Amino acid sequence: MRTTLYCSHFRMAFKHSNVLVCAPLEHRSIQEMSASMEKAKSEGADIVELCLDSIPASSLAIPEEVGRLIMQRTLPSVVSFRLNSPRITKGGCKTTCLQVLKRALELDVEFVEMDYEVALDANMAFMYKRSKSKIIVSSYFNGERPSTEKLGDLVALMQSTGADVIKLEIAVDFITDIPPIFTMLTHCQVPLIAVAVGSRGLISQLLGPKYGGFLVYGSLEEKPVPGLPTIASLRQVYKLEHVNPNTKVFGLISNPVGHSKGPLLHNPTFRHTGYDGIYVPMLVDDIKKFFKTYICSDYAGFSVGIPHKEAAVTCCDEVHPMAKVIL
Repeated sequence: MRTTLYCSHFRMAFKHSNVLVCAPLEHRSIQEMSASMEKAKSEGADIVELCLDSIPASSLAIPEEVGRLIMQRTLPSVVSFRLNSPRITKGGCKTTCLQVLKRALELDVEFVEMDYEVALDANMAFMYKRSKSKIIVSSYFNGERPSTEKLGDLVALMQSTGADVIKLEIAVDFITDIPPIFTMLTHCQVPLIAVAVGSRGLISQLLGPKYGGFLVYGSLEEKPVPGLPTIASLRQVYKLEHVNPNTKVFGLISNPVGHSKGPLLHNPTFRHTGYDGIYVPMLVDDIKKFFKTYICSDYAGFSVGIPHKEAAVTCCDEVHPMAKVIL
């Protein structure tokens, strides 16, 4: 119930019923970040993440430039400075991190994001004196296959910080590593943002709203990010505001899969006919393991592309004679 109330509050604040689209902005200067905010707005983002750890510490003027960026923002913003981020630049340090986060809280930015380890630091006592900002506590899970148990233990520790929102960035090697993330989205007691990092993680964003995710990430058209859909595709092709727990999932199983025009064809067709479904690209390495993993009836049908066509036949209970002839 608490999760539902929090998520409803955030959605109402942004005037959307189901899901917020966030554009992560990573640049080497405040000026470039400000310009990209305008592009994100024009492409349809609801909110931006200002990844200030992507700017070299020597170029990051605090509080002047950071303050100006926040005060002149044209979209609601998440200010983040993550010491454990894979994008961290040389010269980034904890002192700079604390200064950035404190300045953002002073200026009542909508969200402030910090690493779990930073949230535990005694020097972060000032975050509890905030007036309007919501705190996102994040963790980067890497080096081992995610499991429901391991992610659940991590989420419980992160909840103890008093965070308003929890964020997990999880490195996945295979598309079959993603279901535990969906389980966390469904059962977490506070709002959860979950991102499966890498090209095989795309469906963590496209299907996140089905499992209760209230925010997904989308990249700028001119700066694509592996594993993230573009903002334009989220708005024009997938229209995630229509995705809900009852939505049936269809997709193309292939490797590679980025070339597919299937989503451009099937998703508008679903909406035109009033069918509650979504068609997504699925980058699959092992089709047999895929079918053993995605067994829920909500996964209603698949197209199969190269190199899995022949292997797919061995996964079927019945094969039409014509299919046998073609193969």
